Formats: sequence, C-alpha cells, structure tokens
Amino acid sequence: MAAIDYLIAAVSFRTLPTTIVAVLAYLAIFITVLVTDELPAVPEEQRGLNLTQAYSDLRQIAAHPHPYNSHANDLVHDFLLDRLQDITKGYEYAHIIDDQVSNGSWSARNNSVYFEGTNILVKIDGLDDDKPGALFSAHYDSVSTAPGATDDGMGVATLLQLIEYHVRKRPERTAVFNINNGEEDWLNGAHAFLQHPWSNLTDTFLNLEGASSGGRPLLFRATSTAPVRAFREKYVTHPHGNVMSSDAFARGVIRSGTDYQVYVEGRGMDGADLAFYKGRSRYHTRYDSVAFTDGGARALWAMMEAAQGVSKALLSNDAVHGSKGGSPVYFDLFGQAMIIFPLSAMITFNIVFLSVGPAFLALLIGCDIVLRQRRRESAGAVYDEGGLMRRAWVSFKSFQWIGGFWKHAKFWVSLAVTIGLQVLLCVGYLYLNPMIAYSSPYAVLLSALSLAYLSTFLVHNIHAPTDTYGSHLPEQQKQAALLQLYLLTWVLLLGATILAGKLSLGSFYLISLWNAIVFAACALGCIAILFGAHGSEGDAEGLVRRRIRGVRYDREGEEEGVESETAPTEVTPLMAQPMVVASPPKSGDEESGAIIWWFLQFMLSVPAPVILVSQLALLMLAATNQTLADGSSAVTVYGCASLVSVLAILPLAPFACKLHRRLAYAMLLIFVACTAYAWLMFPFSESAPLKVFFQQQVDLDSNTTMTRLTGHPAYLRQTISGLPSATSGALNCTADDAKVGLQTCAWEAPPALEPHVVALSYNVSRSTTSTARFQVTGTNTRACRLYFDTPVKRYQVVGGTEGMQKDYTVPEEGVQEVRLWSRTWGRTWVVDVEWASGETDKRARDQQVPQPQAAAGLSGRVACEWSEYESGSIGVETDTRIPAYEEVLTFLPAWAVPSKFADGLVEGYKAFSV
Repeated sequence: MAAIDYLIAAVSFRTLPTTIVAVLAYLAIFITVLVTDELPAVPEEQRGLNLTQAYSDLRQIAAHPHPYNSHANDLVHDFLLDRLQDITKGYEYAHIIDDQVSNGSWSARNNSVYFEGTNILVKIDGLDDDKPGALFSAHYDSVSTAPGATDDGMGVATLLQLIEYHVRKRPERTAVFNINNGEEDWLNGAHAFLQHPWSNLTDTFLNLEGASSGGRPLLFRATSTAPVRAFREKYVTHPHGNVMSSDAFARGVIRSGTDYQVYVEGRGMDGADLAFYKGRSRYHTRYDSVAFTDGGARALWAMMEAAQGVSKALLSNDAVHGSKGGSPVYFDLFGQAMIIFPLSAMITFNIVFLSVGPAFLALLIGCDIVLRQRRRESAGAVYDEGGLMRRAWVSFKSFQWIGGFWKHAKFWVSLAVTIGLQVLLCVGYLYLNPMIAYSSPYAVLLSALSLAYLSTFLVHNIHAPTDTYGSHLPEQQKQAALLQLYLLTWVLLLGATILAGKLSLGSFYLISLWNAIVFAACALGCIAILFGAHGSEGDAEGLVRRRIRGVRYDREGEEEGVESETAPTEVTPLMAQPMVVASPPKSGDEESGAIIWWFLQFMLSVPAPVILVSQLALLMLAATNQTLADGSSAVTVYGCASLVSVLAILPLAPFACKLHRRLAYAMLLIFVACTAYAWLMFPFSESAPLKVFFQQQVDLDSNTTMTRLTGHPAYLRQTISGLPSATSGALNCTADDAKVGLQTCAWEAPPALEPHVVALSYNVSRSTTSTARFQVTGTNTRACRLYFDTPVKRYQVVGGTEGMQKDYTVPEEGVQEVRLWSRTWGRTWVVDVEWASGETDKRARDQQVPQPQAAAGLSGRVACEWSEYESGSIGVETDTRIPAYEEVLTFLPAWAVPSKFADGLVEGYKAFSV
C-alpha cells in the first residue's frame, strides 16, 4: 500500500510533482531552442557541394571593401568571370554573359537613378524548355566600409557552387543566375537585370542576402505559399524561417530593401529571400570580414545547404512555382521541419474555433451542473422552496461569495499586475540604460521573464480572506484559470482573425494554436469533473454539511470534525436550516488533486505555446536589438522582450497555485541579478561595438572640408572625444534628418585630413524656359549626382536607354536628386532635365510676357562621390585617399566602429544656378 500511496502522490496535483514537471518542461524547451538556434556542424558528405572551394572563393571576394565605385570592384568582377568560365567549360548548355550593355533610369524613394550595369549572368538550359525557369541572385559589390564577407560574399560563393552543381547535373527547368553589381547603392544591379532579355525566362526566384555578420540564414520573406514549399525538410535539411519577418517587411517595420522587391514589383515574379540576420553591429563595418564572421565556414555551409535544397525544388517541382496557395504562413520547429500552410486555411481554422469552441465548452459545463444537482439529490439533500434564496443570502451576508469570485478574477488581476510591472521594467530600461539590449539581450530577456513569473505566482497564490476550502481546491483553481485563459485567447483570436483577413498577416498563427490547445485542456478538465475526479467540484460538495437546530448529524465512517449532509429523520425540524461549511482537511489532503488529469492538461496547454514563443523571442531579439544604433526605437526592443516573456509565462498560470515557493525565491534572485546587471553595465563592447556613420563633404567652391559623424545622441560625443581633429575645432551637433533618432556632429577638417584627388567639373546651359543640359565629369570616380532645390519632372542621360523603367517612373511631384552611375572611370555624363515652371509660367501667360524672361530658373549642386581609402585598398591600384576616415579607424574607442553614411565616404560638390 505504501508503494501505491507514493505513486499516487507522485502523479497527483501536488506542489512537488507540479514544480518538478514545470521546471523540467521549461528547461527542456529553453535548452532545446537555444541549442538548435546554433549553426549545425558541416557533414562529411557534402552532397555535390565543395565547402573548401567555396571558402577559398569567399576569401578572394571579401579580400577588400569593393563597392561599385572602387577599383577593387573590378578585381572581384574579373575573378568571378574567370571562375565561371572554368566551371562551365565543356558544357554546351551553360552560357555566360558579361553584361556591359544594360543600362536604364528608374525612380526609387525620393530620388532617381541612371545606372550602367556590370552584371555577370549565367544560364543553364533545362531539359524542358517549355517550362519557365528559376532565377538565383546575389550581389558581388560591398559597401565602402566593409569587405562584405556576409553581405554578400557568402551569397556569391554559394551561387558559384550552385552553378557548378547544376552544370554537372543538368536541371529539368532552365536556371538563370544573376551575380549582380550595385545592390548596395539601392538595388541597381537588379534593376539592370530587368533590362536584359533573360529576365523574361523565369517565373520564380531565390535571392541570397546578408543583413548581418553570419549565423543561421533565415527565410526572410516570400511572395506566396508555393515558393515556401521549397524550404520543406524534404529539400532543406535545416530549414529556418518565420512569417513574422515577412509581415514586418510588408508593414514597413523593417525599412531596408533587397533585390527581392525589384523582382517582385518590376517583373511580377514569385520567390523568396534567404538572408543572414544575426550580429547587425558588424554589418557594413570592417568586421564584416572572413575572420570575424559568426560561425565562419559553418555559416557559409548553412547558406549553401539551404540554397542547394531550394534550387533543386525550384528546378524540378511544379508545386513550388506560381502563386499557388495565396499568402503563406510558415515557421520552423527546432530547425528540423518547416510548417507551411496558406493564410486562408488559418483564417478558416480560426472561424471554426471561434464558434465551435465556446459552444462545446458551454455544453460540458452545462452537463456538469446537471450532474452535480443529481449528485446532491442522490445524496439525500432535501431543501424547502426558500432554501436556495436563503443560502444565497446567508452566503452574501457572510462574504463567502468573495472566494468564488476571486477564484475567477485572480487570473485577470495577475495579468494586469504582470503587464503593469513589465511596463515599469521597460521604463526603467529606457531611463537608466536604454542601449543595454545592444550587447546583453539575454540579460534583458531573463529579467523580464523572471518578473513575469514572480507576478503570476504571487497573485495566483493569494486567497480571499473569507475563502472556504471548497472554493480554493487546487483542481477548481486550475480549471477556473484555464477557463479564463481560454477566454483571453478567444478574444485574441477574434482580433487576430480580423487583422489577418484585412492586412494579410500570418504572424498570428501562435494565437490560433494557443486557443486550440487551451480549448482542449479546458475540455479535458470538464471531462475530468464529469467523471468526478478527486479534488474537483464533487469533493467540495462533500465538505458541505447541514446543521439542524440543536442537533448535528454525521455520516457513519466520516472523520471527526467533518460534518456532512444527512437525510431527514423523525427528529428533523420542519424548517430547513442554513448550510455551513466544514473545516478543511489536513494539509496532506489539501495537496491532493485529480490524478493524471492535471498532467495531461499541462502537457496539452504549456509546451507548444512556450516552444513557439521561445523561438520567436530569439528571432525577434537577434533581429532587433542592434538596430538601436540605426535609430530604431528602444521601446520596440524592450516591448518585444516583455511581450514574449508574458506570453511564455501565461500558459503556466493555471498551475501556479501548485508551484513551490522556493522556485519563486530562485526567480527573484535571477530577476535582481539580471536587472542590476542590465541597468548598471556599459552597453557596448568589442564584440558588440556601437556603429557610427562617417562622411566628409567638400565644398569645392570655397575649398572647405567638413567631417561628419552620425550616431546615437547619448554616446556620440563620447565616441568623438578621442579624435584629434574633432577636439581641435568647433563641433556642431544637430539632429539628423536622414537617420531619424540619431545625431550628427560636424567639424572642419584640417588640411592634413582633406581627401586626395577630389575634383569635378561641370557645365550647365539652359535649353528652353524649363529645360537645361548638364555636362558632369568627376576625377577617378564613376558616381556623381545632381541635387535640385526645386523638383525636376523629367531627365534623360544622352546615350542611355530612352525613358524610365516600367513601374519606376518619376513621381508626379518630381524628384530633387538624380544619381549617375557609370561602368567606366572618369566618364562625362550629359544629362537633359526638365522642371515644372509652375505659377511663374502661369503668370507669364496671363501677362503675355516672353517665356524665357518669365520662367523660374533652376539651382542646386553638382556632386561626385569617392569611396576608396588607403587601408582598405592595399594591393589595389588607386590614387584616392581619405585621411579623415583613417583617423576615425585609428582613434575610435574599441567599443565603437565606423560605417558609411551614404554611398560615398567623400562627397565633393559645386553649386549651380541656371
């Protein structure tokens, strides 16, 4: 019997078993999520890929910073062309084009572009020419301040491996590879590809990108369900993706762009973005190099493995082509499986559970009420006609109803207290150390998580002072909290369904699943009550007895002190007496609960949402914590940490009444330690350096040079304080309009820090009342610009493709900047522009004044850009030097790192008026 008692105790809803199960479950989930978030090992069998060769290619590609406007860019171009010729040699169905012809004009954001492409295109003819092919894209240029190992050297090295693989194993469909140039200067290489006839051969694409410095590549976004199917574990061994990132792009939360949007908007293709996203503090800095890449060769292998699997699917499986399935919902589980279904299916699922769930639970609760009434009657309870009202009145006067009310209200009080404390915690971060998430995201997450646990535990273990034992039985508390949790998820599901339908957001899949499993747990609890599980409402009935005036009746065999309902006898008074409640049993009995039922409910309602929330937490923190240096709001970062913490703890709320207080003590220690660390520590380090943005502007009319550094207002002056040139001159710091949330400090550079070989010449002549022709030449550059004080409505580069690219015309309000890019060095651009004469022309017509005398003129600046500096161009023939940038590299503190502010590290300009 003792063994049976121990077994029963071990599986009962008691403090120790519940605490052990909860701790083990959360530890198992957190450890598994953390481990599977790391890069997997490189397998011995590489399935037709060659990681050693790819890594060697990467070292060549990322040997120097190589932006479009650099001589190192030409070296990378020549290296890639030689490699591709070696790879495709002897294969008649493989074709290479060094595209030195495609050019065009297009408008993007608030500016317009003329660009001459130098893309390298490869086409592998498929076995079936009738089917549309697949496009694979990556860009071989980098920014001026980074060698570009991750952005996008790994993508290019991966394309080289894919070309070699598919050349040897000819695919069913035609494969087109666009190794493009000029992406960093706002997607110019992809636009140039649209000018080429091969852009019409494909209906789907895979774009490889790098928005960080390594780690696991993520399915960033996808156009529809069809291309996402190519990421199933059938094709990709370690899939990683979440529809949340796609929704963030669609709603403008993520403001950066990739070639993906050009292929979608400019050609209407379906496809997907595969990109690195962790370690953004090194993105676009000197640390985006082979030596500092997070994961090194394993990161490269992760992209190669994923891209190979997707390419095989896109080139052989008809189901992954086209817009089949509509908007997708997708997420991976532990990097082992990709769950994919259409958004329409999720909405249908939601509607079913919104209607069926409450009705089914109401039916079960109704059955329980009927059965309890029958149990009372079978127990011999007899009440006179006024008994119900009298008992209700007695319960009201004695405040016994408070216990029942609190049993249901404590969940909502706990939720309100938890949210309130999380808000206070976020306020503490914002006022005391708003940048700490930049380097210590896990400390922030643990702080919020432990606080959410403490508030939930404390409130759920408060009992009403007039509470009777029957109203705080553990089983009843658990079931009441589950019902309230179901009500919360139902309300969330209703809102999620409305928003998903209106905004096509798939990120609400978590709420859909959560509502379904909480519904299942509630239904299981109702069934347990129907079967009279120990510790449920039926037990509470056994604690109620009837006092007859002057007489107390006990059932035979009951323990002393426990009074129970008795059948009427000849000494029973004619007037019914009020019911009162017996004394609660000993603590050992109070700890007992429904055997096994609670465990089934726990396993149903807790692990699944905690797993999904934990994966979301890691993804959100890794993607957002270091965007603070770019001017992103800290409220978003800390709000996300608090949100996922609350969502991770809420499933545990129904079981909080049976968690050991020592666990709360441990969580209190974690909270104090993590919060103190996060509020007091300096937020930056060499492994997570603060990014600042550099540019020099040279006024060639007055021969003055201004150095500018842009960064976070709280740390910018501290960052600049070590620069000798900044301390010797006047410092002017203002809010930056281009990078919202950041501050720019500017100072005049001494002669020794003026850039070398910065020269331009121009000529402008007015052709008509509202047109003019510019001739612009820059020395040792192939990037210049025209800035206009008033908008121009049309422009045309002489010798370039006529007109604007389809769907990228100049907006009706005009543009105030035209960017000029040439594939040749020192080119002279000839540009015709036309501007709107506006009210001036109207008055001239009204007054019959000759147009040339009355039309408004045009003024602005002619500028050219330079991006090469000495330490970044070792072994590259170039005369350009930027001493001020070398000073920044030398004297910035170890916890800060420079990046480029704009396309050119140096911009020289002259004013014009015509």
